[in-house]
Amino acid sequence: MINNTVLLKEPIIILSNGVFPTHSIPLIELDRAKTIICCDGAADQLVKHGKIPDFVIGDLDSISLKTKLELSNHLIHFPNQDENDLRKAINWVNNQGSKKVSILGATGKREDHLLGNIFSILQYKTNMDMEIITDYGKFYIVDKQRNFKCIQKQEVSLFCLDPSIKISTTGLKYELQNVQIPTLYSGTLNEVIQENFNIQLSHGKILVYCAF
Repeated sequence: MINNTVLLKEPIIILSNGVFPTHSIPLIELDRAKTIICCDGAADQLVKHGKIPDFVIGDLDSISLKTKLELSNHLIHFPNQDENDLRKAINWVNNQGSKKVSILGATGKREDHLLGNIFSILQYKTNMDMEIITDYGKFYIVDKQRNFKCIQKQEVSLFCLDPSIKISTTGLKYELQNVQIPTLYSGTLNEVIQENFNIQLSHGKILVYCAF
C-alpha cells in the first residue's frame, strides 16, 4: 500500500471503471501518459490492454484478487463510501500538487455514474485543469475564459449549473454575448465556424463538450 505524497509525472491519466476506450484519441492519450492511475476495477481492464498502472485507488472491492495480488505495491486504499472511486482519485491527484489530469473510462455502463463523473469535474474545487475524454469527444472546464483550437463545423455544447453566469463567445455559429443559460440544455448543439473559438465568463465555471 502507498501512503506517502509522491511527485506525479505528467501527462497524468485517471482511468475510471466505465467502458474502456476504443477511439484512437483517448487511446493515444493513454499511450503517451507518464502516470496512469486506475480507479479500482479499471486496473483489470488496463492489464488486459497490456499496461500496468502506476497506482490503483479506491475501496478495492471491484478489482480481481489476481490483479490485486500482482499490483499489491501499487494500491492506495480509501474505504470511505461518501465518495466514488473517481472522486477519490481526483482528490488524491490534486493533493499531490498536480496541474492537469485527463480522465478516461468515465462513461458507459450506468448512466447515474456517467452524470456523477461528468459533473464531478465541474463542481470539484481546485485550480487543477481537468478534462474527460470519451470515445466521442472531450469535456472541458472553463474558468473565466478559455480558447479552444478545433476544426470548422465541430459540434460544441455548453453546460452551466449557475444561471447567473453571463457567457460570451466568439467563433461559434450561434454566438453568445453576455447571455445567461437558464437550463442545462439551453447551451447545447452549437457549432464551430472558425479554426478556434473563445469563451469568456462573468464569473464561475461552466462545462464545455467538443465532439470529435
